[in-house]
Amino acid sequence: MKVPYIILVATIIGTLASWCKAPGEALAGGSCGKADRRDSEVGCCGEEGPSFTPGAEDGGMSERAELVMGTLARVAIARGEDRAAAFETAFAAFRTVDAAMSLYRPESELSRLNAHAAAHAELVSPDLWALLVRARELSVATDGAFDVTILPLLRAFGAYRELSHLGAPGPIVVGFGGLQLDVGARAVRFGRAGMGLDLGGVAKGFALDRARLALAGAGVARARLDLGGNLAFVGEGPGGEWRIAVRDPGSPERALGVLSLESGSAVATSANYARDFAAEGWRAPSHVYDPRSWQPVRGALAVTVWAPDATTADALSTGFLVLGREGADAVLAREPEVGALFVEGTGRARRVTLCGRAPDDWNEVEPGPSAVLLE
Repeated sequence: MKVPYIILVATIIGTLASWCKAPGEALAGGSCGKADRRDSEVGCCGEEGPSFTPGAEDGGMSERAELVMGTLARVAIARGEDRAAAFETAFAAFRTVDAAMSLYRPESELSRLNAHAAAHAELVSPDLWALLVRARELSVATDGAFDVTILPLLRAFGAYRELSHLGAPGPIVVGFGGLQLDVGARAVRFGRAGMGLDLGGVAKGFALDRARLALAGAGVARARLDLGGNLAFVGEGPGGEWRIAVRDPGSPERALGVLSLESGSAVATSANYARDFAAEGWRAPSHVYDPRSWQPVRGALAVTVWAPDATTADALSTGFLVLGREGADAVLAREPEVGALFVEGTGRARRVTLCGRAPDDWNEVEPGPSAVLLE
């Protein structure tokens, strides 16, 4: 029997009234934007794949799905585990992060922080604190190309118009240097009035890491987690490694190639291919914005990132869209455990480049039908 692999689609289409307003990977180069519908085959991204049946058996694993964080979450647990408990453990971790970090919830911890942190320091939970600390580290690592203080810029370009609890958009105030973290008090304050946080480009990865940690703590030996197209794995894949098919972002009906990754890996894909941006509410022909220049990111580019943790993969896949391949090379030189696959351009001018930590294997697929789950 052939070893199953997962379809990872590098095309971002559609949404589920999620954290980000526009359909697709509605985001800004710094942050927002993984709150899209990137559902896929058997635990990966892209709504091009076949429908998912909760409880279906695949490669010795049982899978269930739930709508959370504005997207479809899929969890697969190996046979022999206490599946009912394991599924609840994983989905509970997703729901906890969603409740605390969604802009779409007026009562969330993130909404409270955005409303008050410019006036005074706000005490935050251990989870939100851990995420903000890591987010700032990733902002430093990307020279500000990833930046969770992107919210005012996104709103200026048309995001979140329906969220009345955010108040009227104000001046664009962006810059992670204004995010003040008081380690002793575990408190957060904004250094400038008008700042705001959007965690859409990193919270899904963080939720995957929390779910994976909880599953490992419960003794689960092998699991696959897919949250809106971001992936994380527990243990070894079927046959010893996890095989992930990367869909061609320019031709979503076919696969570009297949990555093979070791146990414990996490994967995220972001893309900036043309869509009907005006219909989605954006005021510029892009859904990706550079938080440093305040300008839209242009050009056909898709990036798939693999890393030891999903938080890093999630954030860097967004940041690398802003930096481009050459800019990402400098980051990858400082992050030896991270690798990336860049797809630049379209048609015959398209170029596919592997950068940073090499995967266990990468095999390009000849033009033809879409890759499907092998059984």
